[in-house]
Amino acid sequence: MNEISIYSNTTAFQKVLRFWQLVLIKVRFNLRSEAARSYLSYAWWVLEPLLMVAVFYIVFEILLHRGTRDFVTFLLCGIIPWLWFSKCVSQSGMSITQGRGLIGQVYLSKAFFPLVLIGQNSVKQLFVFVLLFIFLIYKGYSPSITWLWLIPIILTQLVFIIATSFIVAFLVPFARDIKYLIDAGLRMLMYGSGIFYSYTDVLIPKHREIFLMNPMANLIVNYRKVLMEDSTPMLGSLMGITLVSIFIIMMMFLLMKQFDNTLTRLALE
Repeated sequence: MNEISIYSNTTAFQKVLRFWQLVLIKVRFNLRSEAARSYLSYAWWVLEPLLMVAVFYIVFEILLHRGTRDFVTFLLCGIIPWLWFSKCVSQSGMSITQGRGLIGQVYLSKAFFPLVLIGQNSVKQLFVFVLLFIFLIYKGYSPSITWLWLIPIILTQLVFIIATSFIVAFLVPFARDIKYLIDAGLRMLMYGSGIFYSYTDVLIPKHREIFLMNPMANLIVNYRKVLMEDSTPMLGSLMGITLVSIFIIMMMFLLMKQFDNTLTRLALE
C-alpha cells in the first residue's frame, strides 16, 4: 500500500495541531454532507429526540400512568444526554472499517475516525441542548448560577463518550459481529440508566449506589439535579468518571498505535 504520511518533517506540536485541524475539517464536511442528503436537513437533529420523548410519554404517562411530576421535562433531561452517548458509541464501532477509503490513501491515526463521528454528533448535540434550555425556561425553570455546573457535566460525558467510542472502534475491526453486541448492549443499558424513571422511586436504598455505578445513569441524575432541582451535582462521581475515562483514552491511544498496521489491514480486507 502506498501510504503518504501527513506528519513528516513537522514537530510534535505541529503534528497534534494538524491532526485536530483535520478532525475539524472532516467534521464540518460530514455535517454539510449529512444535511444535504436529508429533506429535513438540520431539523432532524431536533426531531429525533422529540419523537422518542413522544413515544415514552404515551407509554409511561398516558397508558401506564407511571410518569413523575413534569414528566416531559424529566424525559428530555434523560433522553437528550442518552442519545448523544448512544449515537457516538454505536457509530464509532464501524468508524475504522468505514474509513477504509482514507486509510488506503493517507496515513492517519486510527483515533481520527471515531473522533470525527464524536465531533459530528457533539455539534448536533449543542443545538439540541439549546432547545432543551429554551423548553425548560418555557416550563418555568429559571436559569441560575447553578446551571454553570452543566459545563463539567457535559465535559465529563464527552470524555466518557470518547473513552467508550475508542474501545468499540478498536474492537470491531477484529470481529465485526461485535457491532451487533454493541447495539444490543446499548438497548439494555438504556433501560438501566433511569431515562424514564427515577431510581429513587424504584430501587431500595442499598441498590442505589450500584445503580449510580453506571456512568450514564450517574450523568443523567446529575443533569436532572442541576436543571430540575437547581442543586449541585455529585462532584465526586463526576471526577471519578472523568479520571477513569482519561485513563482509558490514553490506553486506547497506545493500543491503536501499537496495532496500527493490523487495524489498517483489517479495515482494507
